[in-house]
Amino acid sequence: MSEEGAGWAGRVMGVLRWVEHLVLAQLLLLLGTLAGGVVLGLFPALDAAGRLLARLPAGDPSTSVWRDFWSAWRAGFRRANVVGAPLWAVGALLVVDGGVAALLDGPGRAALVVGLVVVAAWTALVVAFVPPVLRRYDDAALATWRFLLLAPALSPGTSVAVVVTLTAIAATAWFVPVVGVLVGASVALLASGWLVDARLDRIDTRTGS
Repeated sequence: MSEEGAGWAGRVMGVLRWVEHLVLAQLLLLLGTLAGGVVLGLFPALDAAGRLLARLPAGDPSTSVWRDFWSAWRAGFRRANVVGAPLWAVGALLVVDGGVAALLDGPGRAALVVGLVVVAAWTALVVAFVPPVLRRYDDAALATWRFLLLAPALSPGTSVAVVVTLTAIAATAWFVPVVGVLVGASVALLASGWLVDARLDRIDTRTGS
């Protein structure tokens, strides 16, 4: 095979490897969430899938996706749930307040809806920061949460980029459902993780971490 042909074949294999990892990561994200009864499974699954997907842009794809996922899921189970617990509480409050807003009329409803949108967007940004932060640092839960709570405000450019990216992925999944079913969540996790990692790299460089 010519050097050009080998290079073309290598690029195709690289693309196929990314697609394979994205599909498997999405499946494992679902299985990992269900394995913990959803409430105890979601954040360990996000952590484990995030670790797998972060290896793709780093040029070090996993050679055993199934094994590496479950190993990371078990190892990070307790810490991921400790860090994720407040987000479940916020989510429950958003659901309750959403029900209250549906019963209101006039300016009160409009004000509550605006507040809910802001809190929901902030919560989504915090969730986007969780997998990279769990992957990179081993600080205590309180210190981790102080950082996560402030991270969207301290990183406005990254926050905007994450929101735009997640919105684009959600729109694509809406208009092309098969994309959402196969790789929607894993692409969102990969893209947001890459954006947050780039920001954390700059913070670590500045602080000498």
